[in-house]
Amino acid sequence: MKEIQRLKLLKRGSFTIEAACVMSLVLLAIIGILYLCFFVHNRAWLTAAACESALAGSMEGMREDGKAEETAEIRSRTLGNTGFFGMENLNIHVQKGKNIKVTYTADTNAAFGGFSWKLKAEGTSKVIDPVLWIRNVKAAGEILTGGE
Repeated sequence: MKEIQRLKLLKRGSFTIEAACVMSLVLLAIIGILYLCFFVHNRAWLTAAACESALAGSMEGMREDGKAEETAEIRSRTLGNTGFFGMENLNIHVQKGKNIKVTYTADTNAAFGGFSWKLKAEGTSKVIDPVLWIRNVKAAGEILTGGE
């Protein structure tokens, strides 16, 4: 009888040890998933900010005294200064030409393991003249309908 009670106590102790070993792996997986979620959030936010900044620059580029590159850079700095979890070294690059291209680069450091992920988000918008665009669309419509 005593032998059976001793075996039951040993089994209960082994469950405790197994649970301690498994819980460390479960917590590691949960923390890794949280870091991945923050990385995906930061990337989505910066991609949207890059597209919005490029669009603001392309709209400004058609004004007579418009400064497309300056406007895109101001807008990208404003949108990039919101708080991001675990992000460092945020750099903004604005390129002007026929297209306004805004690029964000940053590092995301993990609290464990000592590794980091490189984050890059880009947004591009073509500089168009809205008046010329509308005239071209109307002309194409007239050609298709036969001038009716």
